[in-house]
Amino acid sequence: MVILVILGLLLYGRNLPEAGRAMGKVAAQFRRGFQDFKDQLDREGDLRDMKKTLQNTAQELKRVAEVPRASVDPNRVLRDLTNEALSSPVPPEPATPSTTPPPPAAVPRSPEPPA
Repeated sequence: MVILVILGLLLYGRNLPEAGRAMGKVAAQFRRGFQDFKDQLDREGDLRDMKKTLQNTAQELKRVAEVPRASVDPNRVLRDLTNEALSSPVPPEPATPSTTPPPPAAVPRSPEPPA
């Protein structure tokens, strides 16, 4: 850093204020460009969020629109539910032990005292 200052004084002794201004302009342009880039990314993220929200809203509206149809045509609703139930995979049954459980152990009786 010190070497750069000494080199700047030697090379740009008379023009040092102009060189400083030029460096300041370059730094300001760099900062502005970087801020514009960040703003662009934020806008794209906001657009993606808005697009996803609109898609979710459209799906909700489709579902809501199906409710009156269901009340008008209950046979169709039953048919759709039956088809959905038949097309869904059947969950596997839990494994049952192949052997029967052992009978409960007999509780030994204590000998009765003679009367």
